Amino acid sequence: MPKKHLPNPKKYEFLETNYVMGIPFPRLPETIDPQFVPLKEDYKMRSMDYLDTPEARPLFEKQADLIIENGWKGIIDVGCRHGPVNDILHERGYTDYEYMGFDTSTQPIEYAQETWQEFGNIEYRILSWKDFKPLGKRGQNNKKETVAEWWERAGQEFQVSFPVDVIIWSGVLLYEPIYHLWYFHNMHKSYGAQNAIIQEPLKDQRPECWREDLELNTIANKLDKYKTKYNEYDSWEFDLDIFSGRRIVSRVKLWKDDDSKWVDWDNDFAQLTKTPRSTILPCGYKVIPYIFGRDVNWNISFDDKLLCEKAMLYLEDERINHRLSENYTDKGLHFDKMYLYNFVFDGTEPVFCSGVQEVNDLGLRVFSRYFSFDKYKTDGTKLLDKNDNFEELEWTLEQLRGKVVFWSRDKSPKFFEKLKEDIPIFKNWIVHDEKINIIYPDNKQYVFYTPKLPAEWWKAGSYGALNEILRHWN
Repeated sequence: MPKKHLPNPKKYEFLETNYVMGIPFPRLPETIDPQFVPLKEDYKMRSMDYLDTPEARPLFEKQADLIIENGWKGIIDVGCRHGPVNDILHERGYTDYEYMGFDTSTQPIEYAQETWQEFGNIEYRILSWKDFKPLGKRGQNNKKETVAEWWERAGQEFQVSFPVDVIIWSGVLLYEPIYHLWYFHNMHKSYGAQNAIIQEPLKDQRPECWREDLELNTIANKLDKYKTKYNEYDSWEFDLDIFSGRRIVSRVKLWKDDDSKWVDWDNDFAQLTKTPRSTILPCGYKVIPYIFGRDVNWNISFDDKLLCEKAMLYLEDERINHRLSENYTDKGLHFDKMYLYNFVFDGTEPVFCSGVQEVNDLGLRVFSRYFSFDKYKTDGTKLLDKNDNFEELEWTLEQLRGKVVFWSRDKSPKFFEKLKEDIPIFKNWIVHDEKINIIYPDNKQYVFYTPKLPAEWWKAGSYGALNEILRHWN
């Protein structure tokens, strides 16, 4: 298991926490001109260590609470320093997430990188969110570049390989008192991040937590713009015994789940930000997304790629006795039509492989070219036996947000009906009661699909009608 490291405090020039009348304070100069708290872009670790005291901990506990309560798995932390929210998440046993924090301050980032060096799901970068510039214009015709073009040209250093559920803005929006909402909106839109956590100091502070000769930088009085502009807004006020201890933490949900402003984000740049990585499932098996977007996934390690190639050799031997053996040849697997193709391993032993096939580039069929390796085949005495308790499917569905998803089979639909009745993740799926043609004109199968597709659209039951259904949805 990975473990945290404890960096040498001398390397990072730690000092004793600065207390003023019993209140943790930053080490401010005696006189400041102009009379605003200085906003620097390269702090030492010790410069903001008042935020690492027990008195300041509730701010980061609230961030962790919101992440856990909402089950957010993909996290961007803007102006993260050394990312104290990670400590709290791990203390509470919430470790199954992907995190990228960035800051302009070199020392805190290096400290965090050293601390979390064994954790592949936690990454820190030295970046400035102010470099997230407006889209430029390119080409001889002066045509404005698309978001995807911007990501490729100027945004590469900001890219991550996981879907972003939430962006944390912890005391950083005040650095851009005029254009803060522009940066907020466009960064969320570019990452496809529907949720935000904002932390800002309030304008009015208790005398013992402030210096009367200072003027506070804050945008807290402008947060009403976020409240009126976006779909959901909640806030919590804190009065802590730290410098500028009266603070607000807000949760913002930008749009409703089915709002086109949200769904359409997928269309232009989803593949740039959502390349899946290998993951350990709750059951202990490892899912490796070998194929992504019809090609070998660049975001898996060399060792994981090698595991999958060895599994292909096992597959070549074991497929001979399968009733559809030709489906599992190199050609028959149809990797060139797979949105995803996963191999699942127990250590280094292949358990099964399963695909998500693009049907006419419009819909996604799960359990395509599914194959269970001999050592892990169930005996068939229980209809719904599954070695991984459908955890690979559940993980896969997380990668398919906003897509048409269905499962098909040529035998009786009673299997689907039993799944719907007994397996929680299928309770809202719908069993179509008649066979329809899938993929090929004379390939009639029963269909089990997600409720995002209205039931009446499946009634036509023809190959051409299915194309129209999927085209309408997308």
